[in-house]
Amino acid sequence: MKEEQYILLREYCSVLNTLEESFTYIVDSFTDLDKDDGDELLFEVIDSFPQIKAVNEQLLHLFKENSEMVHIMHVFEKVQEQADRLEQIIGNAPEKQEILREQFFPLFAAWHRMIDYELQPYLIS
Repeated sequence: MKEEQYILLREYCSVLNTLEESFTYIVDSFTDLDKDDGDELLFEVIDSFPQIKAVNEQLLHLFKENSEMVHIMHVFEKVQEQADRLEQIIGNAPEKQEILREQFFPLFAAWHRMIDYELQPYLIS
């Protein structure tokens, strides 16, 4: 693996970790009134998805012979569908919270675990 590819993978994994932490904060903000910037953070998370999709396309090219990685990249499409769904009902707080808590965040977290597991061997130096 080339150095720039290794750096891309390392930074990508770091961003995904940050996004998962952000999701946790957002969900916590539903009940913790001190966390009053959850909606703002949610917009930032959703706004990051086009960049994630762009990196996913690079990874598809890099790992085109790895059928598990190809599958994981296609699972992201379901995560993106949840993001799109959430954007459509963002003004409806109860429904937004339910989708985030019950569908979007769990799906993202599961996808993140899959990709993290698959990329770990490439990140061990």
